Amino acid sequence: MRMTIKRTTILSFTLLGLTMWGIVPVAQTEEIAVGNTFGLGARAMGMGGAFVSTADDFTTLYWNPAGLAQIRKFELFSSFSHNEMDTETQFSQARETTDAGRSKTRPNSIGLVYPLYTTRGGMAIAVGYNRPQNFDSRIVVKGLDPSDDPVFGGFDVDESNSYKGGIGIWSLGTGVYVSENIILGGALDYWYGKSLNELDSNAADVNGIDMEIAGMEFHDTVDREYAGLGARVGALAHLSEQVTLGLTAVFPMNLEIYEFWSQGTIVSFDDGERESDYTEGDIEYNIERPFEFTTGIAVKLLEKRLTLSADVQFSDWTQAVYNPPPAEDISSGYFEELYDSTFQVRAGAEYHLSEIDTRFRAGFVHDPIPYRGKDIESNRNFLALGVGKIFDQTVKIDVAYMLGSWQQSDGELSEKRTDHRIFVSAAYRY
Repeated sequence: MRMTIKRTTILSFTLLGLTMWGIVPVAQTEEIAVGNTFGLGARAMGMGGAFVSTADDFTTLYWNPAGLAQIRKFELFSSFSHNEMDTETQFSQARETTDAGRSKTRPNSIGLVYPLYTTRGGMAIAVGYNRPQNFDSRIVVKGLDPSDDPVFGGFDVDESNSYKGGIGIWSLGTGVYVSENIILGGALDYWYGKSLNELDSNAADVNGIDMEIAGMEFHDTVDREYAGLGARVGALAHLSEQVTLGLTAVFPMNLEIYEFWSQGTIVSFDDGERESDYTEGDIEYNIERPFEFTTGIAVKLLEKRLTLSADVQFSDWTQAVYNPPPAEDISSGYFEELYDSTFQVRAGAEYHLSEIDTRFRAGFVHDPIPYRGKDIESNRNFLALGVGKIFDQTVKIDVAYMLGSWQQSDGELSEKRTDHRIFVSAAYRY
């Protein structure tokens, strides 16, 4: 059946609106590859990630490569993480919230440390993989859209927006004592990862707002692959047997992104007719990441049974740049306009109960959201607990649990996230 001119106009406008509705948020939503850290290693995360000045297992290749020199035995290390994120969403005029979640178990770290013989001090090299960024999440929105949006306003919306994937770092690094109390280190990094974003929206005209359209469907998929070369350096200074200072700098780098996208729209009319449209394409672009600096302190008390540590990480995300921008409507000053610099604060404690040769840990993380395109009602804050034990002086098992939450809103939509993270690490030393 041939559509009338009126219907053709309506369909063209609707498809354009849905397409714009699907593309424009890319320029107005958080870039998942920026300012989105997950954590590494059960011991480090049991102390809230305050590990820059403690730095004495394989994950120090990421936290502070200078700490490798403190490892005096060969170490084979592996770690897994389990992430369960629960999300509550609510339209401002809706009475009920919509719950959703995503649960994933993934490798977190794997690698080895090989100490080298030296007549004085110490030196070690390490090679392996760490996965500091995790993208697994899912949001579901249901209810009447109370906004004046030209496409979905007043329609009954059922929408699912999910992410999965992450970015890991393959590294080769070394740490060496340059004096009795000073250690320097560095690492070369190869960043690689993938992400998949799937958006499925259904909107039904349950209240008869539109005279011809009964409902609309929109399906959007963005499949990304990330790659880049980087480097980091670190230093440790033992001011005394009780106090250690740490410093790490991550150098700027180009994170290359290959993106394949597809969009499909279906419009259903009151007379039973359905019209659809489908487009797809690909694009390559870079994110130029800025310097990141972290400084920390560790203090040992009670005959070294108690360790208190704290880190502050500074990242100026306003200096990040898309090169070239991934879409025409994204300005060259996107990060400068929509992002802030952040100070991530991490604090932790570890107590060695010598009677049972077990270490108990607790920590706290304040992880500000750098993106300013949404109203941040509460920032990301995490509490952490952990425990670790060494068996036969060769096998070390650590477990950590983190609980965090944050809340933000975007126009009529509010979103609250609760994150449960579990880390399990095992190391063999001889």
